[in-house]
This record gives sequence, C-alpha cells and structure tokens, in this order.
Amino acid sequence: MLLQQLRKKPFCNDVHYFLIALVLLLVSFIYPYLIIGLIIYLIFVGIKTKYLKPIFLLIFVVLIISGIINVLKQNNKKNSYYGVVESISSDYYIISDGLIRIKAYDKKHTYIPSDYVYIEIDIYDDNKSYDSDMDSSLYLLSNNIYYQGRVKNSKYIKKSFSIGYIRYCILDYLEAKLSTESFKYVSSLIFNNNLLDDNIKDSYSVLGISHILAISGLHILILFKLLSYILLKLFKYYKSLIPITIISLYVIIIGCPLSALRALLFLILSSLNNYGNIKYTKLDILSITFIIMILLNPFSAYSYGFILSFLVSFILIVNKELFNDKGLKKAIKDYIIIFLGILPIIVNISNKISVLSIIFSPILSSIVSFILIPLSYLLCIAPQLDIIFKCIFIFINFLVEEMSLVSIIIHSQSFNIFMIIIYYFLFGYLIIGLLKKSYIRPIGYLSLFLFLFLNLKYLNPLTRVVFIDVGQGDSALICDKHNNANILIDAYSSYNYLKSEGIDRLDYLILTHSDNDHLGDYEKIINDFNVKVVLYPMFDDGFKDISFKARSIGIKNGYSFKIGNINGLCIGPIEKYDDSNSNSLVFKINIYNTSFLFTGDMTKKEEQDLIGLYSNVLDSDILKVGHHGSNTSTSEDFLYLVSPIYSVISVGKYNYYGLPHDEIVNRLKGVGNVYQTKDCGNISFYVLENKVMVSTYR
Repeated sequence: MLLQQLRKKPFCNDVHYFLIALVLLLVSFIYPYLIIGLIIYLIFVGIKTKYLKPIFLLIFVVLIISGIINVLKQNNKKNSYYGVVESISSDYYIISDGLIRIKAYDKKHTYIPSDYVYIEIDIYDDNKSYDSDMDSSLYLLSNNIYYQGRVKNSKYIKKSFSIGYIRYCILDYLEAKLSTESFKYVSSLIFNNNLLDDNIKDSYSVLGISHILAISGLHILILFKLLSYILLKLFKYYKSLIPITIISLYVIIIGCPLSALRALLFLILSSLNNYGNIKYTKLDILSITFIIMILLNPFSAYSYGFILSFLVSFILIVNKELFNDKGLKKAIKDYIIIFLGILPIIVNISNKISVLSIIFSPILSSIVSFILIPLSYLLCIAPQLDIIFKCIFIFINFLVEEMSLVSIIIHSQSFNIFMIIIYYFLFGYLIIGLLKKSYIRPIGYLSLFLFLFLNLKYLNPLTRVVFIDVGQGDSALICDKHNNANILIDAYSSYNYLKSEGIDRLDYLILTHSDNDHLGDYEKIINDFNVKVVLYPMFDDGFKDISFKARSIGIKNGYSFKIGNINGLCIGPIEKYDDSNSNSLVFKINIYNTSFLFTGDMTKKEEQDLIGLYSNVLDSDILKVGHHGSNTSTSEDFLYLVSPIYSVISVGKYNYYGLPHDEIVNRLKGVGNVYQTKDCGNISFYVLENKVMVSTYR
C-alpha cells in the first residue's frame, strides 16, 4: 500500500513549499528575529494548501537532527583522539574518530590519508570578529567537521583504510605525469583541490567568477553525458545505472563536495522520475534534492558553495518556465538574471564587482565549461597528452590575468541580512517587470539601491576607529566621516576586514615595526588597495630589505600629518634601540577632541624616554596597549601620564605567550575600562564632535 502511494508521487508540483519553509528555518537559526517570516509563511501555507502538517513534521525532523549534531559536538570534545587521516594539507590534516571528524593543525606532520594516528590536541572555537566575518564553526559543520585545534602531540599507529587515500594516490600520480600548470587545473576542476597560484585565484575573483573553478553540476552533467555516449557507442547500453554508479564513486572519492553531491542527487532523482504515474518537475526534483541534503546535514546550507549551487540551478529552472526566449536572446537573458541573482553572494565572497565581468564572465565560463573541464578529464585518462594541452592552460592563465588587469573594479562592502532582503525584494520586482514587459521602473529601483549601497561610506557622518580582532597581532582602521580619509595602523591579518568594509583607498598605511604580527597582510593590501603613503620607523633595520609598491617614508618622532578631521603626531622612537619592539612607531591621533595613543610593541625603555620628552603630550582618551598586554610594556609611570579612559589590548585567544599578563590587566583596570579583542571581537570607537561612543562585536 505504501509503495503504491509513493508511486503516485504526493506533493507533485508543490515540493517548493517545503523548500521555502526550510530556507526560512535555516536563516532564522542565524537571525532569530526572522522567525517572524517563517510564522507568516506557515500561516500562508496553512490557508492556501493542505501541507502545513507535513511541513511542520519536516521542520521538526531538521531540528532533531541539528540538535543531535550539537549534542555530539558538545559531548565528544576531548583532548585526545584516535582516528584515520582522511585528507591532508601542508599545515593540517582531517581525521575521523568514528562519527566525529577533527581538523588538526600541525605544520610539521608527515601523515598521508589512511594513516591511523593518535593525537593530543587543544580544541578551540573561532568566533566571528565582525558581522561579515566568516563563521568558522558553521563552515566546519557544513563540511561535517566538528572540532578544530592545534596538535600538541601525535603518534602514528598503523595503516588503515580511507577513501581519501585513493584520491591522494591519483593526485600523486598525476602530479608526477603532468606539467605544473595542467596539474593545478586538473586538481582544482576534477578533484576539488584548488592549487592554482594566488595571482590566478585573485584574477578569477576580480572577474567575479571564482566559483566556476569549483566542481559543480556542469561537471557532473558533462561526465554523465560523456559516459552515456561511450557506453551507447561501444556497448549499445542506453540505461543510466552504470553512468550514475561511476559518477557516485567519483563523487565519493573526491570527498563529496556539496555542489557535486547536489548535482549527483539531482541526476539520480531525475532518473527515478521515469518511474511512477506522475512526473515531478525539475523544480520539484531540485526541492527534493535540497531537502535530502538538509536532512543529511542541516549545516550544509550555510556554505557559499551550497547556496550558489542551488541558487543558480533554481534561477535556470524558473527562467525556463517563465520566459519563452530561445537561442542567443535566451542565453543573454539567462546570464544577466543569474548575474543579478547571485550578485550579493559573489560580493560577500570577493567584495568586488567587476564592471566588465558581464562581458568577460560568459567567455571564461564557456572556456572553463567546454574546454578546460573536458581537457582535465581527458588528461586524467591520458596524461601523455599534456605535451599538447599544457599550452592551453598556460594561455588561459595569461588570458584571465589580462582580463582582470583591464577590468574596472568597484570595491564593495558586504551585504548584511537586511540589505540582502531588500535586494532580493527588488530583484523579484524586476522579474515581475520582465514578465509584464514593463521593466524600466524595476531596473531604476534596483540601480538606485545598488548606487546607494555602494556609496554608503560617503553618507556616514561618524568618524570611527576600529581595533580589528586579528588574533595574535595588531591592526587598527581609522575612517573619517564621509570617506574623507582612511588610515590603517599595522596590517596583520586585516585584509579580509578591509575588503568587507568596501575600502578602496588608504591615505596612510602606518607600520609600527617589522615584526610579522604587525606587517602581516601589508603586501596584499598595497597590491589590492590604492595606498598613497606608507610610514615606517627609520630606525628599524627590518625594513631595509622591504620594497614597497607605494610611496614610503621612514620616520621618527616629530613627523606629523593632518587629513580630514584626523591629526597625527609621531612621538617615538626618539633614537635607535637594539631591538625592533623598542623601535616601534608611537602615534598620537587626535579626532576632534578625542585622542588615541598607538604604541605598537614599545618597551618600558622607550616609554621612559617618551616620559622625559613628551610628558605633556601622552595624556590620551584611548590607549592601544603596548606589546599585546605584555609586562615588557605599560609601566606605572607611563600609564599615570597617559591616564586613558579606555584601554584596548589586541591579543589572540589561544596565544602561546599567556598574554595579556594579569599584572598589566589589573593595572589598566585601576585607571579605566579595558577591552580585549580576544573577548570582544572588533572594538569600535565612534567619534562625533565632542562625543565618543564605544561598541564591541561580542
């Protein structure tokens, strides 16, 4: 009886009701106030359809599964694990201990997949530091990884079995047989292991098409059609069972990336759709695929790869149903709608909009789809052909880099949830306008929204100073109101934050000294942003071997600048010291009547010299505490003269040095309020005339 009911295919043409309910539920996990949208939607479904009860049941099942995952996550956190190595990278490996998978950071490891090992590990959680920061915990859970941490000790036990070993051996064989250029594309396009050079990755990102390098539904479709053609021509076999079986093994071997798994499930369900009395539509099949993947792992929905994969498929299916265009007109309309449909996702990945990508992207997408992917599969079978094909890969790299150089780039801040809701509301209005042949007004509204969104920084009436949570390092961003000026003081691990804020210009990049925990991302920042002036300490010998691709000035005390509402005065170092920390630049920054003192990693020796020369200048409202709260800085005499209302310690949560020292924290608390980036995330001070407001992310 049940089988007969299933053959009738219940909910046919209505499965998208379940999909929408799940999407709203999953979004409300991250933004609880959006649960109101889910309630309104359920009321609508209850009135319009008979599917309210099964939707409630589905939501209940998802909640139970996600609850079980979280219970497992909480109850299996240990300091040691036995497990099989599944995959490796240069500085980490992933092991499986039963149902639990762990990402173990170990730069010295020599393990390969299939090694059974014992590890002692410090488990840690990477909390978000700002709104558009990547949520590391969600990202790991979307890949079925429960914990991550730093390995303290590890030991090889024995050989075991891992599917990842097959992938490892194939890649090892191909790396020996193929040229470097060819292998990097084959590894990326076929085995979900992106080894392309950073400059090539950046070029794809600049053009807004980095996602086409990931394994997608197109790969699976090409492989399915190729296998079906070969089986038909050689063996007169026309069924789909063997091709699907081969593709299933392939997807398992490459680690089941979400986009490939989505395509495989869609392919399987499409084949099963031939059985039964009623045919599901492609939208039904896509919706069922979504539901299955969410039931397998509810957290997969928070992966950008997952979102892009389903969003592009959804747009293509709906476009075909809504519009009757054919040929070139259809292709152009499809591409423009897809470009607009995924724009917020692409912006949140790269924080760039390439004006010419609407021209370049179809060309490169076609090249990747119809040349690079087939060639990559062919080279896996016959690597001897690389002597012919490697020139094509070299040419593609050259073409991509040249296109990125001539492309006009707009730096964009990340979309927050409210901007995304507004954008897709206007996008839906545009689709309705296209259907009604009345699209001038929708295009105008969407264009106006994008124009205002991209220029919000010019409307901001507040000057802000953000101490960026960069882990065990230093970086602070000063943005004057209305985008009058941007200053970055130290550059450790701050590149992604600058991108997320839509920063396209730095008037000053101030590098307090040459230690890596202050330099960090300076090269990427100089290469990607319009950096007008770099300031560095003239007494720090660590800068002798550094060539800046921007105007640079070695300075000491007495150097000053004024830009917008920001006044800067360098008060140290006043002489050359023996170590780089003591040679740190010390800057007094005044914004209206609010003063900030940036101290780099200055030591007590430098502090004493400043007390002798600048005792009447040191008094400041906000102190960036020297040397991450180490007891080598922040002497009592120095702190007495600074007398800050707020003190900020830039320090990593899991640092090796035990910083900040309790003695220093207690000393600072005796003077004013103390904030630490490891606890607060980004710490922002907003200055408006005579007022200053402080805000922390956590």
